[in-house]
Amino acid sequence: MEEDNPVRDVEYLGSLTDAVHKGVHHGIEVLAVGEDRAGEVPLAVIVQARHAARHRIPLETAQRRYLAAHVVLNRFALDEAKAHPACDPADVAAAIGTLGTVFERLLASVAEEYEHDARARPGTHEARLVERARRLLAGEAADPSLLEYELGGHHLGLVARSAEARPLIRRLAGEIGHRSLILTPSSEELWAWLGSTRGQIDADKVRDWLASEGSSGMPIGMGEPKSGRDGWRLTHQQARASLWVASTKSAPVVEYTGAALPAALGRDVLLTTSLRERYLVPLDNAKVGGEVLRTTLRAYLRAETNSSSAAFALGISRQTVTNRVQTAERCIGLPLSECQYALAAALNLEELGCIPPPPDSLP
Repeated sequence: MEEDNPVRDVEYLGSLTDAVHKGVHHGIEVLAVGEDRAGEVPLAVIVQARHAARHRIPLETAQRRYLAAHVVLNRFALDEAKAHPACDPADVAAAIGTLGTVFERLLASVAEEYEHDARARPGTHEARLVERARRLLAGEAADPSLLEYELGGHHLGLVARSAEARPLIRRLAGEIGHRSLILTPSSEELWAWLGSTRGQIDADKVRDWLASEGSSGMPIGMGEPKSGRDGWRLTHQQARASLWVASTKSAPVVEYTGAALPAALGRDVLLTTSLRERYLVPLDNAKVGGEVLRTTLRAYLRAETNSSSAAFALGISRQTVTNRVQTAERCIGLPLSECQYALAAALNLEELGCIPPPPDSLP
């Protein structure tokens, strides 16, 4: 029925086989136990109608398939009746009549699903690419050939907040010598993958290039190098999480390696509130001021607890840094050696805007 342009998509052919198998089985059930006990039209038949719409198989062709199966099933029932003379012709006629009623309802359901999917089908090539990518990212067994990108190779995901990042990503792919897949689900979102079939992509090279050629006004989240179809999905998810941190920091690019922890912690309201109450609120009780202590602690922790380096970064004396750190320890009630990482997380999350304001009941 598709001699002019047969569909060879594995997903489509698989759903067609499933629809034939379950559709005929349903027809036999109707003949055997009646319409009420046979249940609803199998989901596989409805799914096949959607696939037909997506692959632009005419509705008439899809319905002709169902009609052909219906004719074969009717002939089968009549042949069985002839082979068993004890069958009551009235019962046979009633069973075939019931099958016809069910078949009419099946055609109506198929047509409704087909038209609904056809109306929702993306109208442009770019929209079809985005739809196919969404399905693949969701783990569906969709045919990736439409993307013209090798999912079995090596990948590095990039996500930007603007479709205007497309020229930048194209230039990046050309200069580092990798293939690219760039999609724009909307004007405010861009998905991109750098691909290679030869070996892992050099993430440091990509990061350095984006840091140099990109801009803080167009932040980009960057995943980690991954391989295969699962890796293609994972590096994209990592890039999306990294974009949140890049946007908050107004950085040209942020890698998932450094963004994973704040990206995960920042979405846990209970944790961020608890960190604030335990480590940041007490700093406000100091005479020198909570904001001064926060700034000093950030510099101190970024300098890996080196007072001299922190003092140089802040333009103050080493002794002043030491005094402020000791003041912070008294406010918190713990030496920094025991709470360094939790305090660093609290300060980092506050800087990213993740620490919520205190409830009215708290001081």
